[in-house]
Formats: sequence, C-alpha cells, structure tokens
Amino acid sequence: MEALKQQGNQQIDLRDTLFLPLGERLFTARVEATSCGVLAHGQHAAELLIEHGCELLERAADGTLLEPGDAVLSYLGQAKQVAIAEDRVLGAMMAPSGYATRARQLKLLAGPNLKVVCGGWKKLPQASKPGLHAALAAAGIGMRMVEGPFIYMDKNYVRMFGSVRQTLQAAKQFPHHKTVIQLRGEIEPIELEAREAVRGSADVVMVDTGDLRDLDIVLQVLEELGARDHTKIAFAGGIKEETILLLRERPVDLIDVGAAVLDAPLLDMRVNVVEY
Repeated sequence: MEALKQQGNQQIDLRDTLFLPLGERLFTARVEATSCGVLAHGQHAAELLIEHGCELLERAADGTLLEPGDAVLSYLGQAKQVAIAEDRVLGAMMAPSGYATRARQLKLLAGPNLKVVCGGWKKLPQASKPGLHAALAAAGIGMRMVEGPFIYMDKNYVRMFGSVRQTLQAAKQFPHHKTVIQLRGEIEPIELEAREAVRGSADVVMVDTGDLRDLDIVLQVLEELGARDHTKIAFAGGIKEETILLLRERPVDLIDVGAAVLDAPLLDMRVNVVEY
C-alpha cells in the first residue's frame, strides 16, 4: 500500500492509523531467499532494522550460499516497525546479493589460476558502492589488481601523455608504487605499446580492448622479450562467461570484469511474518 500521503506541507503515514488496533503487540518476521545465490550486505540490513526499532533475532553471514526458503535474517517489532523494515531490508540486500552471486560464478568459472577483479565500481552511484564492496567481499574477489601501493594508468592517461612510454616515464617519480598500464593500440599499434610497456618496467600490462587477438599479440611480445616472469598480463573489455573459458587456455594472470557483475539480476527475497 501507499503508506505516505501529503497533507498541506506535512507528510502523514497512514500506517499510524491503520495499526492502532494492534497496539503494542510484537510480531516476528523472517527474510527468506526465494532463489539460489550468495548473501551480501546483510550487516547493513541488520543495522537498518535496529535503526527502525526492531530487534534482530538471527542473521546469516555474508557469503552464505542460499537456497529457496533459507532464512536470511529474522527480527521482532511492532506492526509499523515490521512493515517499515520490510521496505528497507530487501533493498539493502537483493542487489548486492545479486552482484555477489554473479561474481562467485565468474570466480569459479575462472578456476584457481586466473584471478578475477571487478573494477566497475566507479560506474555506480556513490550510494551504491558500499553494497558492491560488500558483494565482492562475499564472493571472494577484489577490486585491486595489485596489492600495496600502485598507480593505474588508463587510456586517458596514455592519451594525455601521448604514448605508453611517456606515461610510464612520468610514473617513475613514484618508485615505491607498482605500475599498471592500459593498452588499447590507439596511439601506436598494440604490439609497439606492449614493447614500450616492458621497456618502461610496467608491473601489470592490461589489454583493455576485449579482443583476444590483441591479447595474443601482447602475450607473444612479452614472451619474446623474456618479460613473463616479472610482468603480469590482465585482460578486460566486455568479458562474458564464454570469454573466460577461452582465457583459461591462455597464460593470463588477471581479468577485470565490470558489466558482467553489474548487470546481474537481483537475488530475490521475501519477508514473511511468522509469529502473530
């Protein structure tokens, strides 16, 4: 129902009147999964319950594998509190759990030797980013290609500096940071960019064209230059599940998935009042 109505300059909540006959009775409600997936952002949902005056009774941990009918969390509250909580907790968990489910699927598909990261966080509104962070943690994948301090120089850095060589030269003023350089073959052929990346001591070479032919060219260059033992190769650009299967057959270290995670459907859940 539409709970809020405008009256003059004030909003009134119809539930204040609707639930008057129930007085201060308490009800127990349970959030249940209606499909299979990975739970994420449950802690935030629990915090929202408490903010609205409900008592948290139990909560499954983030990363839990859910099946239809599994309890996600349960809570106790008066009628209006239970109703408001339903509006809040589902939205807090369903999208992040959808991200987590897809990210876990991609990680499993990639296998143990191909690291999956998700750099698509910057494409989300700021308010949605904590949910994505929680989702990736629940799925067991990260957002960083390199541990510790590093500089990520994407296509726009290369465009502004004019070449891969000049971009990496500028990064040398930070000797304690590892360098990740994005190659797209826009200013020079991608083979030449790969050679400049090796000469510039890039720690990670990111082929960001989504074209496996470009990846094969860069792999060949690094092999010819004897750089594979100290230079990691990453690949990005519209990666889909079938792409990952092909990448498993190549000596690639990292893949960066964006839309493959962000386009994931919601993990559906429902709230049921179970004690009344």
